[in-house]
This record gives sequence, C-alpha cells and structure tokens, in this order.
Amino acid sequence: MKSKRRWDSAAAASSSSLNPSLSLLPSVGGDVDRLTELPDVLRLYILSLLPIKSAIRTSVLSSRWRNMWRLRWPQPSLLDISAPSSISQSEFVTAVDDFLRRRGCARLDYLQVVFSPSSRHMTDLKRWLDYAASCSVSDLNLDLSPVPPSADTSGVSRRRRSRAASVAAPALDFNCESSSLTRLNLRGFHLTSLPPSFKKLAHSLEILSLCEIYLSYASLRRILSNCPFLRSLTIRRCPDLKKVIVPSSALRLTRLTVVDCRKASEISVSSLGLLSFRFSGALLKNYHIESGAALEDMYISSGGAVPAMPRGDWVKPFGELANLKILTLCSLALEYIAALSSRADSGFRWLPKLVELQLLMLMMAQSNLSDIYSFFKYCPCPRLEKLFIELPVSACDPSMEMYLEVPMEDPPGIGFDNLRILKLNGFKGHRNEVQLAGDLLKKSCILEHLVAVIPMGNAGENFESTANMQKYLSMQLHLLPKASSKAHIIVTECDDLQFRPTHSQV
Repeated sequence: MKSKRRWDSAAAASSSSLNPSLSLLPSVGGDVDRLTELPDVLRLYILSLLPIKSAIRTSVLSSRWRNMWRLRWPQPSLLDISAPSSISQSEFVTAVDDFLRRRGCARLDYLQVVFSPSSRHMTDLKRWLDYAASCSVSDLNLDLSPVPPSADTSGVSRRRRSRAASVAAPALDFNCESSSLTRLNLRGFHLTSLPPSFKKLAHSLEILSLCEIYLSYASLRRILSNCPFLRSLTIRRCPDLKKVIVPSSALRLTRLTVVDCRKASEISVSSLGLLSFRFSGALLKNYHIESGAALEDMYISSGGAVPAMPRGDWVKPFGELANLKILTLCSLALEYIAALSSRADSGFRWLPKLVELQLLMLMMAQSNLSDIYSFFKYCPCPRLEKLFIELPVSACDPSMEMYLEVPMEDPPGIGFDNLRILKLNGFKGHRNEVQLAGDLLKKSCILEHLVAVIPMGNAGENFESTANMQKYLSMQLHLLPKASSKAHIIVTECDDLQFRPTHSQV
C-alpha cells in the first residue's frame, strides 16, 4: 500500500508538466480491457517506440486509441509542402525554411513536396530533402511537375507536347539518405544519376512509385537491384523507358504496375513471388514473367487494334494461371487467345480459382462476340462470381456492318454455376450486346443482379430522352429468358459504387 501511495503522489506531482489535454490516470468506469485502461502518457510512450505502420494499426484497438498515433511526437509528423500560386517561389522558399527552422529536427513520418522549382531554387529543394533525411522520414512524396502552359495546346501534336514537357521538367540528382524510408513517390523530373548513397536509402524501400519520371531502363534496373525489400513497383507515363526489367535480386516484389509508358516494348520479371501484374499501354513485343503460376491478380489492356497478329505467342509467357482470382483483358487479348486456343501450349487453359473477370471491349462486332465465347469455351472459369463487360463508347451498332468475314462462334456450352453479378457498362441495346446479355442470362442459374449502365446524356437518335431509352432497354432485357428466377435486372444511368470491378482504377 505504501508503494502504491508513493506512485500516486509521484504521478500527481509530474502531471503538471504534461499536456493538460492528456490524462495521466487510467480511465474509470465500464468493463474495458487492459490496453484501454492504460494512461494516455503510457500509450503515447508505446506509440513513440513503434514504426509508423504499427502505430497506425493501434487505431483499431478501441475508440481511445483511434488516431492517437498522430500525437506521438510533440511536433507535427505529417507535413504537406505545396507551393501556392498566389506567392512567388522566393517567398515560398523563405516561408518553408522558416517553418522547418522552428520545427527543429523532430521525427517525420510523412513529407509531401509539390513544387516546380526554377534552377536557382534547386539547392533549396535539396536542402529540404536533407532535412527530411535528418528527421528519418518514412514516407516521401516528391512532385516537381512543371506548371502546365495556360495557352491552348489542342492543335499541338502529341510529340511536340511530349518534347515541350521533357524540356520543362527539371533535372534532379535525387538523394535522401533516410535509413527508415519505406515508401517513395517521385513525379515530374529527370532522374539524372544515382549517387553512391542511394544504395543505402533504397535498402529499406518497400513501395516505389515513378510517375512522369525521365530515366533509362538501365537506371531503373540499378535502382531495383538495390531494393531487396521492395514489395510494390508502380511506373506511370515514363516517356523514356523502353524496357522494364526486374532482376531476381528483388526477392520480395509482389506487385508490378506499368501504365502508359509509350516507348516500353518489353517487360521481364525474374522475381518468383509476383502476385499482381497490371499493364496498360501499347502492344508489347515481349513478356517474360518468371512466376506466372503464382499470379492472383492480372490486368492487361493494350489499347487499339493492330493491323496484324504479332509474331510469337502473346499469352504463352504466362503459362498456367492456376492461382489467378481477378483478371481484366482487353478485346485485343481476347482476339489473340481465340486465335491460339486450338494449340495445346497456348496458355490460359484453365482458371480454376477465378472469381472476377472484366472484359474491355473496343468494339462489339460479331468477331468480338465470338472472341468472348471462345474465351469461355477454352478457358473454363468454374468459380466465376462477378463478370464486368466494358462496352465500346461508339453510338453506332457494329453488328450492322461486317468487319471481318469469320464464322460465328456458338455460345459456350458450359454454364456459369456461381455467377452472381453481371454488369454491362455502356449498354446501348445493340444487337450483339443484347445477344450477349441473353446468352449469359440463360447460362447463369443463381444470378442475383444484371446491371446495365447506359451512357450518360446520350439518348441516341431513336429516343427523345434518356428516360425513354432507359425504359425501352429495361423492357428489352426483362423479355429475355433467364435461368435464375431471382435475377434482378437494373437499367440505370448512374454507375453504382456497389457494382464496381476491382480494376476500376489502375
């Protein structure tokens, strides 16, 4: 009892030096767990010892732990340094320097810098990066994108716009020697060279995102070779990148996303643990995915059609996809799969675990409808639960014209025993669209929802209003025979968030 009274008196004596908004004594009342009973001071001390991800996760323990991780440092640990357009760059730099000076060298969890520096302010930017390193920054978002020109560039060619953007983008010898850096987002500059210290900073990196960064594939490979703990790599609109080569030293890479790198012609991944592969852009000449059998999530969209089939097997590098659960394919991919389906070594033969499929259709001519049927015929998906079909935006009905003289493929003979959600986005009631919807309705015995989203504000020539078009298409779909008596047919102009594919954003 004496020791307890001594502890209480010491706690009361020290309470005056603490933040008055924080409680030193345990909470009273209610039947709560021991973690919730801890005083605020002790909980803040525990949070100060944890890395940021673990500290954030404590928010789920109870309402008294929620968001308390934000108070674990006396100074703000999440900083957003974004240059406003209302002041000059010199004034902005002075204000940032003054704030960082007053803040001191306190722990920094997250730093975002959005700034388009002129050449005279590049040294200021490097000083801020040195400051972030001295504060052991964990998450760094650096955006140096040039301010877009105010003049109208609608008549300027894409090549000239790209060249102008390259000239306007600053060059930076990136360096941030923070040994605790785990997440790095870079955007809008030329990555000129990699200093020797980069190997030290990259060693702890887990998530890397490069957007509109000018670098060569050799530089990217050097970066990746120094990132043994990298789990996620995202590359978007990097105009100079011709290849994406992931070396085997990136042992822990599980997620790779490559979007709109117009010069990229090859992707090679030697890592054996890749679970997610997402690609959108021009047709690649070569794929090499070492661990295709381990993939669980895949997105492939190659934009427009090409005059002829490329040489080689476009889908063969993926081999068996026995673990694939979520898949998105464009109409060009479906065309290749249909052309190679008669061959025993063409790949995409069996998808036993696939639960969600999205098809991105650039056209819906009879040949495209045949490609869809061929896919289901040669690539059975016994566990498929969700099917999303993105229909073309063109208002004309391609079934009225014969684009390709090909025999029509019959609807798949197999049923969709687990399909619960079917969504047709951009549904206009064209003949091939209605035929596809009818064939799927007849094959889906437990279907719960057929959602047809009509184009917003586009009633077409045959309807006075969108409402009339919606009523007509709803009647047209309700007249189709269906295998599931519980199937709820919804025709709407609003794209409900309830029925969104996993790959709605890539």
